[in-house]
Amino acid sequence: MDALAMILLRRAGAVALPAPAAAPPADGDAWVANLEADLAATGWLLDAAIRRRFALLDPVTRMRWADFVCAVTGELVGADREHVPLFRRFPDTPADADRLYVERLIVHLLQTDAAPCILCGAEGRVHALDPCGHLVCADCFDADAYTACPICGRRLTAGNSYLPLVAEAAPPASSTAPPVRLRRLTLDHSPTSTAVRLRDDLVGRPAALGEADLADLRALVAATAPDRLDWLPAVVPARETLAVVVAEALHRTALTTAYERVLAEAAARWGTATDVARALWVYSGGDPGLVLPRRRRDNPPSEAYRPVDEPAVTVGAPRVRALPRLLRRTVLTFVGSLDPVTAAEDMARHPTVWKRLAERLHPYERVAAYPAAAVAFAALRGTRAPADGALGTAMVAAGERAPARLILSWHADGTVSVRVRTFAALLERAVADGDAADAAALLVHRPGDLWRRLDHLLRLAGDDPDAQRVVLDAARQVAPRVSPTVLADAAAALSGRDATVAVVEAVEVAADASMAEAAQAVGAGQVGTVGAVLGRALGLRTRRPARPAPVRGAEPGTPRRTFFPKGDVVRAWSAPERRRPLPADAIAEIRASVDAELVDRAGGLDRFDVAVLDAVLGRVPAPRRERAGSAQLTGWPRGSVRHLPDLDVLRLFLHWTDGEKFRVDLDLSCGFYDREWMRRGHCDYTRLRFKGRAAVHSGDLTSAPPPLGATEFLDLHRAALLSAGVEWAVPVVFSYNDVPFEALDAAFAGFSLPERGGRQFDPARVVQRFNLRGDSRSLAPLVLNVRTGEVMWIDASLSTAGYGHNVGGYGARLGRLAADLWEHFCAGTRPTLLDLAAWHAAARADRIVVAHADGATTQVPVGRGAETVAAVRAAATRDTGDGTLSRPQAAKAFVATVDQDRLMVLFDGEVADGSAALLLDGPAGAPWTPVSAADLAAGLVPQ
Repeated sequence: MDALAMILLRRAGAVALPAPAAAPPADGDAWVANLEADLAATGWLLDAAIRRRFALLDPVTRMRWADFVCAVTGELVGADREHVPLFRRFPDTPADADRLYVERLIVHLLQTDAAPCILCGAEGRVHALDPCGHLVCADCFDADAYTACPICGRRLTAGNSYLPLVAEAAPPASSTAPPVRLRRLTLDHSPTSTAVRLRDDLVGRPAALGEADLADLRALVAATAPDRLDWLPAVVPARETLAVVVAEALHRTALTTAYERVLAEAAARWGTATDVARALWVYSGGDPGLVLPRRRRDNPPSEAYRPVDEPAVTVGAPRVRALPRLLRRTVLTFVGSLDPVTAAEDMARHPTVWKRLAERLHPYERVAAYPAAAVAFAALRGTRAPADGALGTAMVAAGERAPARLILSWHADGTVSVRVRTFAALLERAVADGDAADAAALLVHRPGDLWRRLDHLLRLAGDDPDAQRVVLDAARQVAPRVSPTVLADAAAALSGRDATVAVVEAVEVAADASMAEAAQAVGAGQVGTVGAVLGRALGLRTRRPARPAPVRGAEPGTPRRTFFPKGDVVRAWSAPERRRPLPADAIAEIRASVDAELVDRAGGLDRFDVAVLDAVLGRVPAPRRERAGSAQLTGWPRGSVRHLPDLDVLRLFLHWTDGEKFRVDLDLSCGFYDREWMRRGHCDYTRLRFKGRAAVHSGDLTSAPPPLGATEFLDLHRAALLSAGVEWAVPVVFSYNDVPFEALDAAFAGFSLPERGGRQFDPARVVQRFNLRGDSRSLAPLVLNVRTGEVMWIDASLSTAGYGHNVGGYGARLGRLAADLWEHFCAGTRPTLLDLAAWHAAARADRIVVAHADGATTQVPVGRGAETVAAVRAAATRDTGDGTLSRPQAAKAFVATVDQDRLMVLFDGEVADGSAALLLDGPAGAPWTPVSAADLAAGLVPQ
């Protein structure tokens, strides 16, 4: 099997089995039944066609393919690894964790070699463990209870006298619980066609791809079009995707006759200098988003705890490869064909990347051939050149052609330099002058930036109706040239802005009221009351507060804004809400214009007789910033909320292996908070139990030598947590010894719904599995509402520095992050999958039905695009509908629902009899096709 077969199985659930044997084996059906039992243990089933093909294969071939299928499906849920925690009998762990900690500490500090056990006094029972060297008594620390050193948690070398069977854990218990999900494997009759379809779907996505998707795209391109680019569309929606495809093609065609042709095809698809930078940076092994590794703080206080024999592991920036002469000439020719002002401004956005590329491009060697490119690099690097030289002459000529944007500086030594006055500088000048009309007129030339700053422009316009009209007209004018993601985000972000209450206003009102109260107190001679009143007005705390402050740093309900800075992982920070409210009519006009524009774009696609939309789609945010997300088992968009009805115990798991040259110590932890996000405690390696058995940790493993690696579990008992006053639980993974996840060979985590008394790791009960990735040392994957059993997927990282990261030191920041993200995603300020489905339904369906959770439906009248979309949103917010779905006379249907968090679309399916709930489950044999929201959004990209 090759990489392509693995990708087809993972992404499409398809297997291209070979032709059947001439003489089918007699035991085919019985053998396939055993295979189905193995696959069901990881949540997979065989459809009828692939089942028949397996039964007809010869024994050798079928066993080879069965091993491959089981290996790939097992890897998806983490069943390809041994999961051996520190305590073999987890969740039956030591009840007195504090006593165990004291005993470990005493042994670590006082136990000596060749001496009786310091705890029990037994002689000849103390073993020196390898490689940590700790002296452990076999009576006090039962070897049957541990799989690693009981003192420090390090894995032991093979043949150790204390743990002769390190790799053996407790025998797996039988499982009778049903799988969490069942996915179907199908027979692929044309793997090449499937590979081309998957390749084109990935290339056509309007948003940048994540790390896992890019890896699959590289393999698909290598299998279908390794030495050409003519299959690419004229315009690739995501520029980062274009850079990856171009870089791969340049690598594969180097030193071949196809290189010149591939380079010409790549240059024909470049549009800006940044497109060139992305391609060359990926060509050298860099990030297609031009994101550089984060700079670490120099010697933070906690760095003093780092062992002297354990150097820091960091992620370095790539070194730019030597560029062939033809590639250098093509790049300089393209940059020289651009407007020098625009090229210089694009370079200024990524100065570090371009300065490193310049070392390989040598732009000053042939200034006469590429004068505009040389001027752009001179503006970037601040180069000073003789005014009568080739470079100086080019700078002077460029400055004279654009004196307002390219500013020349003459120096006393007879040299000249040039700098660019950026578009942002011009825009900020208009903003500083308070001129919304001028700012909008400038931003018309940058349509995406205009829509991203729409809220700011409307605030800048204030109460001036003429200025508001200029802004709204400009937005409508440029909307056809803006990506659907930007349009949808901008419109959704304005939801509720007419009712925004700025923190500044609240403080001012409170201060006015308090000053009046203080004046009355002064008149009455109550000096102490004056101080208390003014303290409340200024937000000051008394010396002895009645209750501790919540972790968020402000009282619950205080309006806050959440921001997501660009990076290779998602980090978030928040600030008090300072914006004034916007006019309701302006918000409604923008929302309607966006709906009309996106419905119009979808109108060119195939039509349907009926569209059935699941109302629950309104609770699932549309995917955004996929490139910064973790590779998942289920495609949960960030901010989506899932209700787990069978959630009695949530079992978190973490698995990793050491690097080739360094030890890795990851820690699985969980912070607990009450309803107002006050800290209630935590459970991690320092606290193996929380409130009895409300949370139970499997023990701290501090090394993970391959192939066994290390696994940690953490059980959350929902009822016990509620009894302990816990409303919110926030799991988090820390890299204790500050090794970035990006440097790890294998690291993943997830959670499952274990069966009582069942196996420690049951692949069929895994709800979510995700990889640890990026230049980060921490990851908070989700937030659990203990009371309701709802889980929100946040996939966010904390900024860390130094050595020795743990939840005890980051508990307050973790609570603030979780609280802010829960409020942000539940506020309705993000586009949802319902919006995406509604745009398609309004444009492509003759009849629209919204299905509710109770099986009832609401008929939505089909009219003008924006009005229809608004009606779909209104219908989805109802608790129930006005009827049931009868069998319509429809030959072609569009059904959108959520099944294990994939947007499910039924194309060309015959609508079955029965209720809407039965329809959404899918009629037997209907051609259900799982389609990501990103793939559906690609249909809204202007061509």
